[in-house]
Amino acid sequence: MKKFYLLMMAAISLFSTSTTTAQCNGIKGPNLLGAKGTFSAPFITVNNAAAACIQNGAQSYSPLGNAGSALAGCASTGTAIPCSDYIYTAASGGLNPERRYSILKTIGDASGFNCIKGQWKGSDHTGDGGYFMAVNGAPNTSTSPLFYKIKSIPVCIGATYEFSAWVINLLPLGHPAALSGSEPNISFKVNGVEIGNSGTVAYQATPTWVKVGGSFLATTSTVDLEVVNATAVANGNDLGLDDISINVCQSQISVMSQSAVCEGSENTVDFTVSDGTQTNSWYQFQLSTDGGSVYNNLGAPAQGMYAGNSFTLTYNLGTAFSSMNGYKYRLVVSTSSAGLANPDCIYFNDYTLRVTACGPLPVTLVAFNGKYNNGLSSLDWQTTQEINNDRFDVLRSTNGKDFTVVGKVAGAGNSSVSKSYQFQDRINGAGYVYYRLRQVDVDGKSVLSPIVRLNMGSTATSFELYPNPFAGSFTASFSATKIATATLQIRNINGQVLYNKTVAVTKGFNAVQLSNLPVMPSGLYHVTIQNEEINFQGKMQKL
Repeated sequence: MKKFYLLMMAAISLFSTSTTTAQCNGIKGPNLLGAKGTFSAPFITVNNAAAACIQNGAQSYSPLGNAGSALAGCASTGTAIPCSDYIYTAASGGLNPERRYSILKTIGDASGFNCIKGQWKGSDHTGDGGYFMAVNGAPNTSTSPLFYKIKSIPVCIGATYEFSAWVINLLPLGHPAALSGSEPNISFKVNGVEIGNSGTVAYQATPTWVKVGGSFLATTSTVDLEVVNATAVANGNDLGLDDISINVCQSQISVMSQSAVCEGSENTVDFTVSDGTQTNSWYQFQLSTDGGSVYNNLGAPAQGMYAGNSFTLTYNLGTAFSSMNGYKYRLVVSTSSAGLANPDCIYFNDYTLRVTACGPLPVTLVAFNGKYNNGLSSLDWQTTQEINNDRFDVLRSTNGKDFTVVGKVAGAGNSSVSKSYQFQDRINGAGYVYYRLRQVDVDGKSVLSPIVRLNMGSTATSFELYPNPFAGSFTASFSATKIATATLQIRNINGQVLYNKTVAVTKGFNAVQLSNLPVMPSGLYHVTIQNEEINFQGKMQKL
């Protein structure tokens, strides 16, 4: 599954490098070949049976573990299998005959060269401790020029892919065999069609890695990549291959919406798809209510119409509630309707909803807590200020979205002192029950409180934090076996206490609403509730 990002490629080597221009316009997916393309672990393993003079650890050009395992033969079957029908060697002098190859970390450097082939110099291009393929090319035209192949690479039909690889002439300039016309000339083919060519890879006093690039449009669900050397001479035709990469040219998706929305308001989010190839035209909206672990489709797949190289889609979020904090809305695009169901053929960006209580409140609510025991929900809340407060409507929901009024509690009208309120609701069932308050002014205007979630006995763990992640407030829920008080604390990742509160604990299930929190930047926080009996600890993600 691919998130939109700019893939940064770094080339680290003991040798100098040169590059060609990339084929994608900036937005690329990850390398489909992974370790297979970089000749690295876990695809390549150490060949402990290689000659000691290749990997005795005595010199920089013969380090321990210097020889890697052989590639499969190209008659083998499987998906994305790198292979070669040249003869593998890890023996002393093993690369002297033509049509031989080895998998090495290094074959020679400024200090000298190891025994597998005198005078050759080259090391792994990637710079990650992995390997590269060293090849003694075909001596004549009767020998196959095809020395490397990757079969059955899964791709997405209709998508454009960028290809790149690095090649090196392993024979230094000045060697007697470094003759004009003997330089390797490497071509790369996809399903038999050439997509990139190195041209003549010149001899250099310091062997130089050269990047070869190209692109192709996938017309089949799998492709074969072949690497051939057009030069067919017995002397000087020596080369290395490394860092083979196939990256899909992705669409870029930008998101435009408010960073936070007001609870109770209607909101939309705009997704703009930019694609120079105009191939990813099919789209699907998706929603995750668990922070991005699982996404479900919203509506059916559809096809967008490009205006130039982009199109914009607007999704209506509906009415925003605090229970929706952390919801992730995603736009997924692909080259076909069927591709939307394939995790390897979709490209996306997402929007995280943040809901806040906007505007000044006529009533300052400083606490809203709940407890559940033996079929009875007990709610209590406190205010420190009330202006024209007619009443509190107590709302209940079994899904966290659809609320109905289950009771009314008269307000104090106007007050500047602390006031406490209680309400009990008889309800039986399993799973969760949700409560919130609607404070109603004498003129009919109203505002909603955050939500308290209570467990009726079957689905919650002993300690829960909800919603997680949170924007401005959350509920800490826990169970206790007796009436007591406990200390609730919020700490940052450095252990600094940011919030400290004494909470009343009752026997059964407790839910404490945490609002009016101090200013807390986005990040991870630790929440604890402790007394002599209980010691609950959890983590919260602040949006």
